[in-house]
This record gives sequence, structure tokens and C-alpha cells, in this order.
Amino acid sequence: MGTVTLSKQNRLFWLGRYSERVYTTIQYMLEQYDNLIDGNGFDYEGFCRKMGIPPMYTSAEEFCRRYLFDENNPYSIISGVDAMMGNGIVLRETISTPTLAYLQMAQNAMKLAARSDSPSVELQWVMDDLMAFRGSFDESVDQEEARNITKSGSSVERISLMLRLDWNGEKTDRELKKLLNRLYKTDLPRDEQALNTIASHVFDGGKVERNTLLRSVEGLFHV
Repeated sequence: MGTVTLSKQNRLFWLGRYSERVYTTIQYMLEQYDNLIDGNGFDYEGFCRKMGIPPMYTSAEEFCRRYLFDENNPYSIISGVDAMMGNGIVLRETISTPTLAYLQMAQNAMKLAARSDSPSVELQWVMDDLMAFRGSFDESVDQEEARNITKSGSSVERISLMLRLDWNGEKTDRELKKLLNRLYKTDLPRDEQALNTIASHVFDGGKVERNTLLRSVEGLFHV
């Protein structure tokens, strides 16, 4: 296993977290857009509570627009896109220029969506570009540890969102098993207590309380 510097570990890990956050939250918001169009409403206040977002919005419509596209809001998806791109630029030599180009296309599509009155198509482009990024990343990054660090970041973010949004428990448990399998393929510094809590949940029948499990997942790696 090759050595990855601490600085590069941090960048690779957060590239994984931000790319997963952008992909999954856009997917979620597209579903909520459809609900609003169909007149079914959207409990945006409940969503904010689950995500730890300050409740500073006056309507579901305002929330959707600002959560997606407010560049001055650190909780917004577009801020996540910019953070993802910032990590990608620093990692250009590791992930390759063609792979970085998919992140750039995702950022461009997000900016187009921000200028659109009906941004669903452009948001789908962002998701498509991120899927292409994942494929190119796997093909372009030769160092196995580097790939596993980014995938560990993606797993942490995916599981965090699943737990916050009360998604399918069996699917969450499968993702937790993947994370446990992957973390031994990296030199990422980890919190042993958090690891023990996750392992207890996975192997002892899923008895760990959700918020405790969430804290353990988000605090598993020291990066």
C-alpha cells in the first residue's frame, strides 16, 4: 500500500464526501420539486432539522431555491459543488485532467441550473456528470489507497444522509458493511470508539440508537 500524505488524504476524503453530498441531495431535491409541482407540499422545516440547517426560510419555494443555488449559504448544494471542485483542482495530478473535467462540467451545469426558471434538466446533467466522474476516477487513479480514501468519504456521506433522512434500514446496514470493509484498505486515522460502535451495530443486530450511530459514522475518521 503506497503512502498518501495527510494533506492529500484530507483532499481525497472530502472530494468523496462533497461529490456524494451533491449527487444525493440533488436527487432528493428533484423528488421534492416534483412534489411541489403536484401540489403535495414539502416539509422543508423537518428536512432542515434532520440536516442541521438553520431554519431561515419562509416557504418551501424559497428553501428549494436557496438550498440549491445560494452561493452565500454554506449549507447550499452549489456551495458543495464549489468545495468539490476546489478539492478536485488541487488533486488534478492524482485524479487526472480528464477526470477533473467531469467535475468542471458538473459545476457548469449547476450554474446553468441556477439561471433557469425550471432547472430539473440541468440538475440531471449535474448528476450525470458526477456519475461519469466516478467512472473516470476508478479508471484514472492508479493508487488503490487513494481510490479507497475517496470512496470512504463517499460512504461516510451516503450513510450520514441515509441516517439523517430515515432511509431504508437494510440498505443503510449494507452500506455500513461496505464502509467497514473499505476502511482497512486505507491508512486514514480513525476513532476506535466510533469504529466499535459501528461494528457493534453491524454485527450485533442493529441495536445502536440512530443518533449515536450517526455521530460514530461522522466521527469515524480524523481528517
